[in-house]
Amino acid sequence: MTTPEPGWDIRVLGRPVVLTVPDRLGDDPDALLALAAVALERHLAGAPTASRIIGQLAHSGVVALRTISTVFELRESRDGWLLVRSWGEPEPAELAAAAWIRAHRLARERSDAAAPTRPGELP
Repeated sequence: MTTPEPGWDIRVLGRPVVLTVPDRLGDDPDALLALAAVALERHLAGAPTASRIIGQLAHSGVVALRTISTVFELRESRDGWLLVRSWGEPEPAELAAAAWIRAHRLARERSDAAAPTRPGELP
């Protein structure tokens, strides 16, 4: 039996990024930084579209967003992506390792949930 693989290219975690998101973006912000600002805004507003945008950031290797007052870790869940408030200075390599482990666990959970069961067999 093969081990289920995550549904995204986790090789990006080899170059983890912590983005510092300013209160206001300049006139010509980096595309990833602009996306991070939108993700943060939608997350704080509770918008359902935040998950998809946070996922785009994660798929680019972003592991955390830092604002003037808060650090948010990007976390994959079974249902999508979240920003989770964190304390202290983010350590990119540690966050990348945690994301790698989480991605593999979730791949296994999704695979197990999708596996067909035979009549009379427990799921």
